[in-house]
Formats: sequence, structure tokens, C-alpha cells
Amino acid sequence: MKNKTLRNDLIILGILVVLIGGLFLFKSKQQGAKIVIKRNDQIEGYYSLDDDRIINIDNENIIQIKNHEAFMIKATCPDHLCIKQGKINKKGATIVCLPHHLVVEVIEGNEGKEDGKVY
Repeated sequence: MKNKTLRNDLIILGILVVLIGGLFLFKSKQQGAKIVIKRNDQIEGYYSLDDDRIINIDNENIIQIKNHEAFMIKATCPDHLCIKQGKINKKGATIVCLPHHLVVEVIEGNEGKEDGKVY
């Protein structure tokens, strides 16, 4: 009787672990996430992380979006710290290139829509 109860508890626990693990994997993809590119505090554009592409910014910085991640592949700045920052894909993650006053930030898909200005 105790063995049967223990076995059933372990089965239920295993199913819960698999379900929770699946939710974390699904959530980490963040389908619909976007990046916003800002230069000198001006928005250069919004780009979906769902679409693989290469973005050229004034022949100074080149950003690539691939496999739901964004990363800097070329920069003309002397230290290349923006390239060394690696790939970003989670909300709030950023790549910053100080010499070019450039910020690349991951946002949720619906944040790129402006519905009005607040004064």
C-alpha cells in the first residue's frame, strides 16, 4: 500500500516537473519580443526578434537578429565593447555603444506601439 502511494506521488511529481520545465522554456523564447534601437535619444526603429535580419546603422554599427537574439556584429568604435556584450533576447537586456551614442534594448512586442504622448 505504501509503495503504491509513493510510486503515484513520484509520478505526479515527475509530471509537475516536466510541465514547469516546459513553461520556463516556452517563456524564455518570448515570442513577439522586439528590439528598439535608439541613437542620441532618438528612436531609429523597432525590429522583431522573430525575423532574422541584419540592420546597418550609418555604416558604423551592424546589428544582426538571428534565432530570436540580437547582437552587434560590426562596430567602428575603438574598443568594440558593444560587440563583446554578446547576444540579448530577454526584456530589458541592452547593448550599448557609447562612442556612437547607440542603445539596443529588448522590449515586449506591444511596447513599440505609441498610443499617445504624455506631457
